[in-house]
Amino acid sequence: MGIFSNLFKKTIPPASQPHRDWPWTLNLSGYPSSQLSWDIIASELRELNLEDVDSFLILEQKDPRGEYWYIQSAIARMGPTQGQYTVGVGWSTPERNQMWEISVPDVERVIRYFDEAYHQYRVDMTGFEDQSDMLPGNS
Repeated sequence: MGIFSNLFKKTIPPASQPHRDWPWTLNLSGYPSSQLSWDIIASELRELNLEDVDSFLILEQKDPRGEYWYIQSAIARMGPTQGQYTVGVGWSTPERNQMWEISVPDVERVIRYFDEAYHQYRVDMTGFEDQSDMLPGNS
């Protein structure tokens, strides 16, 4: 990264990590999954495809106060990252909701991000870019 990239790079807020005491839910292409296990998550990530318009996966946490944290992935259907996997991490804050994304070329990298979230409760967000302005109410 050049000097100007480092000057204008946003710092990822500290609330950007999953919570050990919040339960997980899994959403597969818009449908809540009745089962949740690491094997299901990894298998479903490998099944993401471009043919199905609704091919995406969201692993989410919510607490009783309505706060949330999630990691999601889909394959980009158009644009400069077409055919690559988009991984998004988002969470609620009192000030504004956050969404950070990265594009990666292969599903194994996507699986590593989800593994970090699900097993370690810590996602390495190096290289993620702030897309929070794309969220309703944040622009």
